[in-house]
Amino acid sequence: MKLSNLKNPETDRLVFTNTNMEDVAHVYASRSSPIVRKYIMQPLYTKEEEAVAHINKLMGFLEEDKSISWTLIDKESNKKIGSICLWNFSEDRKTAEVGYDLLPDYFKKGYMSEALQVVICLGFKDLNLNTIEAFTHTENEDSKKLLIANGFVFEEEREDPGFPKNRIYTLEK
Repeated sequence: MKLSNLKNPETDRLVFTNTNMEDVAHVYASRSSPIVRKYIMQPLYTKEEEAVAHINKLMGFLEEDKSISWTLIDKESNKKIGSICLWNFSEDRKTAEVGYDLLPDYFKKGYMSEALQVVICLGFKDLNLNTIEAFTHTENEDSKKLLIANGFVFEEEREDPGFPKNRIYTLEK
């Protein structure tokens, strides 16, 4: 199935929308936050133009069927609170990587677990993936707990080339 043909999911508390130019302020807020980006080994955004370029890249990847990124919206407040994506698909389209972030006001409230469960289901059922991978910083305890709580297993023997502090977790169908 082509990624752009996927129906945007919903949960009891969240609406998923394909990340687009209406999300510039949210993407900038997230990617310029030292709290959100604490464990990401990339420079913080300093200009909104960086968010525009990033969204252009995401929209191009969706069009090219390389990845799909959703902005997460809290139904109650109608605020954009985070994002989640499937990307880095294997050549045979049987493995993909999940990535996610959340604004600090929404930490530890179960939102990301809710979103992750939907993306796992979508990945296995709609995209027919066999494996979903997640790469997280060794010191990011909340991310590791999230992954383990959702069935991911730490792959001790695997390393993330160029990112020695990352740990790899996998979930099999």
